Amino acid sequence: MIRLAACAAIALFLVWAQEAQAADSSESSPASGLVEHTVKTKLKNYEQLTLYLLPPSDGKAKGVLCLSLLSKEPGDVRAQLLGTAERHSPKRALLFAAQRNLAVVAWGAHRLWDPSRNWDELSRAEAKKVDADFDLVANAWDAGINYFVKNHGLPPSGYLMMGSSGAAQYAQRLALRRPERFLAVHAHIASSFDVPVKKGASLLWCVTTGENELGYARSRKFFRAARDLYYPIVYKAYPGLGHEGNAKVTALGFACFDYALKEYERATKLNGGKPTMPDWADIFSSSPSVADIFNQAVYSKFDYLCVPVEFRMLLPEPLLEAWIAE
Repeated sequence: MIRLAACAAIALFLVWAQEAQAADSSESSPASGLVEHTVKTKLKNYEQLTLYLLPPSDGKAKGVLCLSLLSKEPGDVRAQLLGTAERHSPKRALLFAAQRNLAVVAWGAHRLWDPSRNWDELSRAEAKKVDADFDLVANAWDAGINYFVKNHGLPPSGYLMMGSSGAAQYAQRLALRRPERFLAVHAHIASSFDVPVKKGASLLWCVTTGENELGYARSRKFFRAARDLYYPIVYKAYPGLGHEGNAKVTALGFACFDYALKEYERATKLNGGKPTMPDWADIFSSSPSVADIFNQAVYSKFDYLCVPVEFRMLLPEPLLEAWIAE
């Protein structure tokens, strides 16, 4: 009897251990190809972060598209990726990734900040708390990415990332904390922004909003602060647009991504085939056009004095058509 009891106890322990291990490991769904991985964050109000990986059809990713999605529930993120969710379908992003043989990594954006205030509208104590909390999230995200790199063959860097609304707020905060991971980020209608930091100038930024969006003035403040740190940034505020998206917004974001991928490929070839980031400072300083982000006008670079400093933005030629589209 004692031996039987001991065997039963060992069996129960093994089952418990397997369940505990599964809670922090990847599980693949053969039907969908999705791989799920959950990481602890050390936050009481956001205990774990679940990342989903969707490999390209041939299994060999040329790059990675990160999707910061509007959801707090992992099951809803899965449904969005599988096309069974009632709203917030990322089908255009998934098509973009499939056409370029990119792996997709997605997660649900969980808000840890006040969406109605920029970095300079917070008290010192508030800003410190928000920074500390999101630093833990960035650490967890990074651990999840390292898992995918080690176990599923993802490249360690050169990622594209996009998000809208609260998910854009999450995306730009993550990019500022892990810029070494990213090649380009597109944040749309992100109502509030974190403070730009110098190392964020290593990736291409596409920031879009609507002139009727509540965070319009905050987005312009982010643009000015980022530009003053020599960020390669493409900013566009659409007349008549509020807290919503449209085809022109999507087209500009994807144009920035394609441009970034092309420059990444060119820089890598010049570096003997070893992946390296483009020299964005040189690329943007060589741009032939200067845009007026307030009056929605474009001038020759030599006519830059036509644009007030506050509204002045260098605009690379391959992005001109997408930027001027209304």
